Amino acid sequence: MENNDRQIELKFQKFFTANFPKVKNFAQMLLKSEAEAEDVAQDVFCKLWLQPEIWLDTDRDLDNYIFIMTRNIVLNIFKHQQIEQEYQDEVIEKTFLYELTEKEEVLNNVYYKEMLMIIQLTLEKMPKRRRLIFELSRFRGLSHKEIADKLDVSIRTIEHQVYLALIELKKILILFIFFLKYF
Repeated sequence: MENNDRQIELKFQKFFTANFPKVKNFAQMLLKSEAEAEDVAQDVFCKLWLQPEIWLDTDRDLDNYIFIMTRNIVLNIFKHQQIEQEYQDEVIEKTFLYELTEKEEVLNNVYYKEMLMIIQLTLEKMPKRRRLIFELSRFRGLSHKEIADKLDVSIRTIEHQVYLALIELKKILILFIFFLKYF
């Protein structure tokens, strides 16, 4: 039995040596990161090790199978990065809103209407596309993906435009709060 296990290990080692560089290079082409590509290639071969019936069949051409496996792992990485980015954006937005409203005087009804007016004026001065994207995101509650699909642009463009709009609003509202406090 030990001899058979050793033979399987040697076959896998040969399979690994022949294919690892191709998998790593393909992953690096997609990810633009050697370290991440190394991790992906290792992940591919760890999964393959657990499925000896696939790589022990010497009659099969496994290149397509391995590259599809690699591509799927890379796509999962991209999805995970997108989820992380959306979460970070949400945390930044909530922090921003909390910072703006934590002072009781800002929520005072007298100043509340003025603050809304300033927000509206700031939005009107924004480029039309940025304002539209921001309003769809914040006032209509559409996700970045829904807005990207609706406007036929990338999700990254939507994220960037919302970020720029929030920066503009934060600047003007901080100035507003400063004037409330000191004048």
